[in-house]
Amino acid sequence: MAAVLGGAALRLWGLRQGLPFTGGRPDEREVVVLTAGFPAGDWNPRWFVYPNFYFYLIWGWDELVLAGRALWRETPAYSTMLTTALASLILYGRLLSALAGTATIALLFAIGRRVGGTRLAGLAAILLAGNYLHIRDSHALKPETLLAAGFLLSIWLLARYVAAPGAGRAALAGLAIGLTTAVKYNGILLLVPVYLAGVLASSDRGVRRLLPSGHVARCTAVALAVFLALCPYLLLDFGRTLATFRVATLAVYAARPGTVPAAGSIASRLHALLAGRAFGYHLTVSLRRGSGLLMTLALPFALLTAFRAPRDPMLVLAAAFSLFYLLVIGASPVHLARYLTPLVPLIVLLVARWLVLVAERVRAPSGRAVTVVALAAALLVEPVLRAIAYDRLVGHTDSRVLATRWMAEHLPRGAVVAILGSLYFPIADPELPPGVTRAPLALGETDLDRYGVTHVVTHWHQQLTAFSQPPVGQLTALLPRLQPLAEFSPFTSLPAGEFEQEDAYYVPFFDFAGVVRPGPVVRIYRYAPP
Repeated sequence: MAAVLGGAALRLWGLRQGLPFTGGRPDEREVVVLTAGFPAGDWNPRWFVYPNFYFYLIWGWDELVLAGRALWRETPAYSTMLTTALASLILYGRLLSALAGTATIALLFAIGRRVGGTRLAGLAAILLAGNYLHIRDSHALKPETLLAAGFLLSIWLLARYVAAPGAGRAALAGLAIGLTTAVKYNGILLLVPVYLAGVLASSDRGVRRLLPSGHVARCTAVALAVFLALCPYLLLDFGRTLATFRVATLAVYAARPGTVPAAGSIASRLHALLAGRAFGYHLTVSLRRGSGLLMTLALPFALLTAFRAPRDPMLVLAAAFSLFYLLVIGASPVHLARYLTPLVPLIVLLVARWLVLVAERVRAPSGRAVTVVALAAALLVEPVLRAIAYDRLVGHTDSRVLATRWMAEHLPRGAVVAILGSLYFPIADPELPPGVTRAPLALGETDLDRYGVTHVVTHWHQQLTAFSQPPVGQLTALLPRLQPLAEFSPFTSLPAGEFEQEDAYYVPFFDFAGVVRPGPVVRIYRYAPP
């Protein structure tokens, strides 16, 4: 219970990060806005980056929260909230992620107790409760924490099938896998441990044991049927599905331009190709910074121990799937720590089991308990301190919110503002207050007079240059006519913080020194007449 309460506190603290700015975490705004047609019966979200069901889930959850809120205060309809209180709907969606992350702690305790008793269960639950990477992603309206819960539950149901094979248990595991895949497509990777579970459960010998059984086929069929039933427009709007698949495949797995030389030996080109992948990043950043140094060092021993006799099906499946999943995400050139988040509960369980085995070498029972407590404390110090630093930071007002408030107080109604900083997508642009118009500038355009521009807003960031970097030539041409009015900075000094450069998320992943709030450096200027 203490682990669940402590985990909940760390996941709920700072949940309002960035709000009322609705672009604080990429995709949050889009996921909510694209549910606009659901109340009227239009169930096609028309954006298949996430499965259809994830949009249905967020909409259903937000409607449920609004129904509860209506019991004690006047609450507008969902469609009205989309246009007048989008930030509130995003907050409610984040609450679902935080509650899912907290519930996963309780689920891990229940599974851990079945696997190795109360000591293992308690240790695993505590390690997950204080895991910084899992805490961080429990703050976002994204499917990672739901996927983590789905991975854990699906592997457990497969382990139960191995312990007592049967058609019913195979179908139940398939149901869990279908639901997990309907939350995020990565769930389809669970079909690999489905096959392994069939091998482990088989009574055949030799090569015949390696052939998929009828139960494996049943589990797979149920998983696919549930997934497609929950995501009908993947078939009904198949053209969009294919287009999304092509773009996503290129974005996630295609080699980046210039990373692989066109000439040279096969060995040198292969080395360049592997060097551009994320294997090292997930080890040295995602795992090391997200779970702590000691957890990272313990993981190889935990993985090896899972395959030693006597083998527990849950541990074998968890270890095998962890290795496979690390291979899949490591093969991508995308460097995002949240790709590792769904694996965290399984990693924690494996490490907790290894620590319990280490403690059992102590002869005195009281000594074993002290050893477990000491090991848990040692592994928790780094990630918990990092989680607290993160929660404190996101509790401060985003620099873009401060800029919007300043403009609301100081800019005259009818002001026309040019925003400079986003090169391709206006992900990080500060929102303008009511009564202020945005000038529809083309990238790099310097003729602001044709739009009647009265003010210019820029946003800049030292590391997130793909998302906050005004074009140098454009800014240089405009500078003689810009009169500084206000600046809002997240930094006390530079350089500061370590950010994920491929994610437009303006909170450091680690090393928070010198950063006091989320957001880029926002500067507001008056645009002077010629």
